[in-house]
Amino acid sequence: MIRYIMVPIVGALIGYATNWIAVKMLFRPHYEVRVFGFKLPFTPGVIPRGQGRLARAVGRAVEEQLLTGEVLEKVLLSPDMKDRLAAGVDAWIKKQELSEKTLMETACMVTTEEQVSGMLRSLEDHMTETIFRKLVDMNIGHIVSEKVLEAAREKLAESMFGMMLGGSMLEPIAEMVEAKVNEYVEDHAEEYIRDMLIEETEKLKEKPAGETVALLGQYEIDLPAYVVSVYTDLVQKKLPELLSVLKLSSIVEDRINAMEVAEVEELLLSIMKKELGAIINLGALIGFVLGLINVAILLL
Repeated sequence: MIRYIMVPIVGALIGYATNWIAVKMLFRPHYEVRVFGFKLPFTPGVIPRGQGRLARAVGRAVEEQLLTGEVLEKVLLSPDMKDRLAAGVDAWIKKQELSEKTLMETACMVTTEEQVSGMLRSLEDHMTETIFRKLVDMNIGHIVSEKVLEAAREKLAESMFGMMLGGSMLEPIAEMVEAKVNEYVEDHAEEYIRDMLIEETEKLKEKPAGETVALLGQYEIDLPAYVVSVYTDLVQKKLPELLSVLKLSSIVEDRINAMEVAEVEELLLSIMKKELGAIINLGALIGFVLGLINVAILLL
């Protein structure tokens, strides 16, 4: 009777031990073992031996299945994320309403003075170029010459001399005016616009933040909604480019390859410890069941 009882117990122990060893051999030994210059079979363990393949597989899974552009865009542009961003901007605005700091001092709380100055210079350059191009495209000289020609005709129409001249003498003059005005705009307007913008920028930097924030409400400017709009546009347009530059698969792969074998083991066990434990216990159960089958056969 003791022999019949021991058969399933021993089977359970064998099944448990076999699966325990198999699970351990997934990670152990961490490095190959050599005896008299010959590498022992099954060393290093399965995971350490295939760490490179594991790193590539995990990297591809992260980039192609877990953190895809669609998934990240869905998270970043979720209603909750937009609401939190708008609420954050709104809270910042209310805080600045009571602030006595200048705009420059407020901006320097977020970034450095050099970066703020650099952004302002870039903004000034962009606005100068934009306004200058618009002025050139407007053909200011033509507009001025038309007005001058119109005024001259009205004035000369009152005299006999003007009626004798007609338009034959005025039109060449108007063309000269147009050419000179356009030439002046192209030569001097850009510098004038830049100087004006720099002057206004310097004034703006010294304005109290609270006063500037109050202007937002006065002109009914919804800054939180504007920031959310800019944020949404930025994510939609720049996220694919950002992901292509980041190459998440390469980052994950390099990170896993740089890890020590013990760190990889700890990482995987933190994820699969319960499942691996279940496999070991299943080995004991299968061994116990097989032992019962053996006992049943012996009793036949």
